[in-house]
Amino acid sequence: MISLLIVNYRSAQLAIDAIRSARAATNRPLQVIAVDNSVDASESDTLRPHADVVIASAKNRGYAGGINDGRAHCKGEVIVVANPDVVFAVGALYALADALNDAAAAGPALFWDDEHRWLLPPSDLHTASEKIGEVLASRSRAWLRLRDRSRFRKRVAFWELKQTTEVPALSGAVLGFHADAPPFDERFALYFEETDFLRRLGGRIVYVPAARVRHLYNQSAGQVSAEAAARYAQSELRYLEKWNGPFVARTLKSMEKPPLSFEFTPIDGPVSVEGEDLVVEASPLANFATAAGCLDCRTVDLPDEVLSSWRGDTIYLRALERGSGRVVGAWARRIRL
Repeated sequence: MISLLIVNYRSAQLAIDAIRSARAATNRPLQVIAVDNSVDASESDTLRPHADVVIASAKNRGYAGGINDGRAHCKGEVIVVANPDVVFAVGALYALADALNDAAAAGPALFWDDEHRWLLPPSDLHTASEKIGEVLASRSRAWLRLRDRSRFRKRVAFWELKQTTEVPALSGAVLGFHADAPPFDERFALYFEETDFLRRLGGRIVYVPAARVRHLYNQSAGQVSAEAAARYAQSELRYLEKWNGPFVARTLKSMEKPPLSFEFTPIDGPVSVEGEDLVVEASPLANFATAAGCLDCRTVDLPDEVLSSWRGDTIYLRALERGSGRVVGAWARRIRL
């Protein structure tokens, strides 16, 4: 049996859609646990007909706390934790379970759209050296361009994977592991909780392209939210302190500046691009530190379901040559005025 553990926060209908897709995607035993952090009885009541167990938290326990609370009720040998805003394709859960036969953790291919053309980016381990690169890119345009080219190539290599592959990190949006894995560190209420968990886990961490899941990518990053930014900064500092010591963590944080950005042409609709073997990327960030990508798009545009779910004001888009990483064009599309 697999135990699917969904942590909900004011997204009951999305969680119900995720549960329905998971049940429809398999004919094998599946237990569903829903942990509701909304502190709203209507949310918990809405979830009850759809999950085998619903845990209504007395306060918002965060993603890590919600996972820890839910695991006490999981009966499966394999646990798959998930955000509420995901849709499982047929076979996804059991592709993850099969991969765990010789791995400690497994994650699926995450897609932004219903047709599974827009791939979401690989996860970072957030090491001190990676943070140094980020800091330098915030202070030097030359380093920004160098880092951008390197990260683009890393993303493309990840998106081209067809077989289960060992990776350094995975997204917490959907993450499978064994029931006897250690608990999540609840000091990371939001952000970095899955990365810390994976670093402590031990054993192989694998990406499973055969497991396909749609995820409403980076909506929080698209929002201008002082609270979200503060939570991210707090969790990042705690994470860097835990893994590198307080001196290194505070030194790195003190050196960073607001991110530099690239230049963009404003657009309000699709743009056609000419060229061979192009990759189209889209990001909530003007420096493309992270991005979703389409390997076979010939028009710079996003599907309607992506645009309608986007919470930010602007999406940044660009087309690049796959081999060289040369930027053919870059655009900024205003979603809301």
